Amino acid sequence: MPVFATNSGYISKIDADICGSIARYIGAGRMKDENEIDNTAGLVLEKKIGDQVQVGEVIAYLHTNDENKAQGAVKNLADAFEYSEKPIKTKSRVLEMYGI
Repeated sequence: MPVFATNSGYISKIDADICGSIARYIGAGRMKDENEIDNTAGLVLEKKIGDQVQVGEVIAYLHTNDENKAQGAVKNLADAFEYSEKPIKTKSRVLEMYGI
């Protein structure tokens, strides 16, 4: 299922905790040790921090076999994205660690 941008502008933040929780919820990870992992479930982030988007543009895809979980998960995944009106400067964390 596609996830659409709720605002226009530049993506300023993607909440990794929300993304991880959604992935576990739809079956891409385990909620409990005894749970099975659904190898067909997952998230594909189409946009990254700093990308410019318009309202209604696809920013991610959610893959799951459970339609009941999908509807709420799509809404929550859209909420994981924050937007800025101004361009975002991004730095490589790896280069930053080495002082480059």
